Amino acid sequence: MTVLMATSLLIAPVTVVFAAGLDPIYDIPSPEPGVDKSYDETYRVLANNDVDVDPEDITYSGYYGTDYPAYPVDIGQDTLSPSQSLRYSTTADTYITDLSGYSAIPIKDEWESYSSIPLYSDTQIINVHSNNTYDGPKSNDGNWFVRVTNQYGEWRPVYNADVEWDPTAEELYVSNPDDALVHQARHESTIFRNLHAAEQYTKYAQDSDRIAIPKMNGGELYPTSSGASMSQKWGQGNFNTVRKAWVGMNDLFGGAWYRDRYVSGSTPTRGAYIPYDHRAEAPPDFSRSSTCTISHSHGGGSSHSHTYSKTEWAKYNLLNSTANVTSVRLDRPGFTGDSEWNRFGKTTWIAIEALSSDNLEYPRGDYTLTATLEVTTEVRTRWGVSSSKCSAWSQASVSTNTHTTTYSVPVTITDWNSPNLEIDVAHIDGAGHDRLVVRWKGNQDFPSDPWRKISIDIGDKTIEIISPWRFYGVSRNDEVEVSTGGGSTTYNSTHTYGDRWPAIYRYETGVANVTAAFPQQDDANQLWGYTRSVDSQLSTTLPGAPLPANVNDPDNDQPTDLYTQHVIDVRSSDLDTGETATATGSSPFGALLNGKRVSGEDQIKVSTQPYESTTLQMTDVNVSSTGANHEGVLVLTDTSGDPVKNKKITATQDDGTTATVTTDSTGRAKVVWDGPVLRARYGGDVFWSPSDPYYQGDQLLYLLPPSPLEFAAVGTVGEYISASISNVLIFVEWLALGVFALWWVRRRTSKGNSG
Repeated sequence: MTVLMATSLLIAPVTVVFAAGLDPIYDIPSPEPGVDKSYDETYRVLANNDVDVDPEDITYSGYYGTDYPAYPVDIGQDTLSPSQSLRYSTTADTYITDLSGYSAIPIKDEWESYSSIPLYSDTQIINVHSNNTYDGPKSNDGNWFVRVTNQYGEWRPVYNADVEWDPTAEELYVSNPDDALVHQARHESTIFRNLHAAEQYTKYAQDSDRIAIPKMNGGELYPTSSGASMSQKWGQGNFNTVRKAWVGMNDLFGGAWYRDRYVSGSTPTRGAYIPYDHRAEAPPDFSRSSTCTISHSHGGGSSHSHTYSKTEWAKYNLLNSTANVTSVRLDRPGFTGDSEWNRFGKTTWIAIEALSSDNLEYPRGDYTLTATLEVTTEVRTRWGVSSSKCSAWSQASVSTNTHTTTYSVPVTITDWNSPNLEIDVAHIDGAGHDRLVVRWKGNQDFPSDPWRKISIDIGDKTIEIISPWRFYGVSRNDEVEVSTGGGSTTYNSTHTYGDRWPAIYRYETGVANVTAAFPQQDDANQLWGYTRSVDSQLSTTLPGAPLPANVNDPDNDQPTDLYTQHVIDVRSSDLDTGETATATGSSPFGALLNGKRVSGEDQIKVSTQPYESTTLQMTDVNVSSTGANHEGVLVLTDTSGDPVKNKKITATQDDGTTATVTTDSTGRAKVVWDGPVLRARYGGDVFWSPSDPYYQGDQLLYLLPPSPLEFAAVGTVGEYISASISNVLIFVEWLALGVFALWWVRRRTSKGNSG
């Protein structure tokens, strides 16, 4: 269903999305087959802190009107179409789970002929009827839906298809492959989006006449500062030639913001996007009136003075101003390694050696990443005196003035491949019923040794265990203020491809829960499969990670458990036994955990052993004449008839009262109950003891004599082959109780005739 929803709206008619009481949120253009169309605002999937619209308030006129999720969506890699990206960003928040592999922002539609699709693509032709869940474009005769898989195995619709029957191959086929068109979506990676954002804000960074300042909620995203002080003539105070210079840090790639700091894996290459801007000006021209006194001497020794006016003046000209990020350093006290990152391009700084291209080495720990901006101005000063009577003169000089500003963020460096994390997987093999016991050693918190996903293959079955880490792209600014000497203008930040004032974003970490899923069934004979968590042993509990307002992830509000052990039941219609189990794993930073050897051993170890069947029986029954306090002994044995000791058995009498007894060294456990019926159940082993057998559960239904019936479970395999077996068991139990009730009534009637 997820795949169907991901492709169903690719060829919609002109679509307008309305919210109650609002103007249209956006128009989704109708893509004409064969014509590329751009979609506005698709980058809003990185703006999770934007206000969402309630799906119930939306009127939608496209193909699949319910494709508006009400909960956060994992958008994965290259999975969304442009129109779907818009729809998801309207009503829900989206996240990723892999910080290294996300490159899936759809920016426009593309079409290619059906004849040009790769040979490995699958084609599916679906009959059109009233109960279709897929609702893409129909074939030209209106009878068929046609779709093909792309390079990622995702379904894409085929437009303008003629479908005919091939009597030789006895199958349907597309008879006009050159004219039929397959929809594709062109994507752009978030790396390019970050580059675009940083370069747009730095585009005019050398223009002294204006400055663009990113702002959020009315405040400056990156603090601005003024400086480059120069002295002024004629007793004026100093003047700052640099106005509101700033340097920022948009994002740390290969990392995410978590609890007030970035967390990044130590390899492969890490880097940061560093935008900056400044405005410079010279002091205003200055003049003031003054006087001079000129004395005249006369014969006889007399003299007198005359006062004349003069003007003291100064003129300033800004000859040049340059802004340059001079340093990006990752430091901490006592660190003696190479802290200085190198620039690649205008705004990208990478932790790599300039000559060897080797990654800079950083031990695990807390650091500070600091970007330093240096702004230099050259100002020509001319000053002097002008007067018709007084002495007039002028001088000139050029001064160079420098202003330095910095921006810092805290960074935690952890290891890319989580070397301190050990994962053991025990596969308990059974027909239609496997069990996985997964054990972790090590701190799994994000700043320590996190894991992202563990994939376990049991024959043709694949089970995925998903970590709690989610990464939400959030907008860091909602507007930009463009200032000049004459004033300022404010513009909204945008989310479109190639926009002038893009919203700056970064990934922030949320936490969910460890889950197990049965995402695929490779075996054609496997009709169904599902998982169920059985039990767990707690390692630690994490509080929700603070997320910005309007990021609506309900899971993040709850504490999240990390485990030392987690036990999962795997049920399926696949009755094979003796299967081989293998496991692979990954970290959120993109490392494969199974390929790394720690202390000479694989980081994920897998062992397989079969279930050991058990048999639960009742013996030594002592029936009480009062109908209460019956006594008996439950006996638990293995397939060889040997006793199974120290196992807990749950006994339930007919009024629902339960008691737990434990088998002794002989596999026996005394039980006392009231009433004519006792149900006893041994649930089987839960946690992993590698040196011991892993016992499967068993259960029985015991009826007091004179009934000769004692019902045991059909067996663990049969119990889960289908639901119908359980229903039969319930029916037999009901039938037995009915026979007993009938006998009991007749017995009482025959003895007392009292009814």
